[in-house]
Amino acid sequence: MGAGLGAYTMVAPKLPHEHEVVLDLGAAASDITGIELAWTNPRAPSDEAALTTRWNFAKGAAPGRLRAHVRLADGEWEAEVAVERAGATETTRWSSRVNLEATPWWKSDNVSENPVALPVREALR
Repeated sequence: MGAGLGAYTMVAPKLPHEHEVVLDLGAAASDITGIELAWTNPRAPSDEAALTTRWNFAKGAAPGRLRAHVRLADGEWEAEVAVERAGATETTRWSSRVNLEATPWWKSDNVSENPVALPVREALR
């Protein structure tokens, strides 16, 4: 049993699990009509996104802080956000390396305790 527990503790961080992420859109949220969030593994041989999520909003309906749950392994990821705004012809892009950390096993039922914040508002000025 001890060997099984030891093997699990080594493999568990490499398995996908829930992470809570918050996209901080700030005051510009009122102009946002679409958001796409793509996660790419910088260590992977291809540039293909491991996970992509898209939201669409009516003008004025996007929240200032958008919460999302992503199912990815722990570690460093490249997060790229594409934002569509009402009246704009070009898509605004924001990207950054993000370190998704493990939630301790004793807190696994409370993933929202320390969400990772993505400061997308920086690109929306």
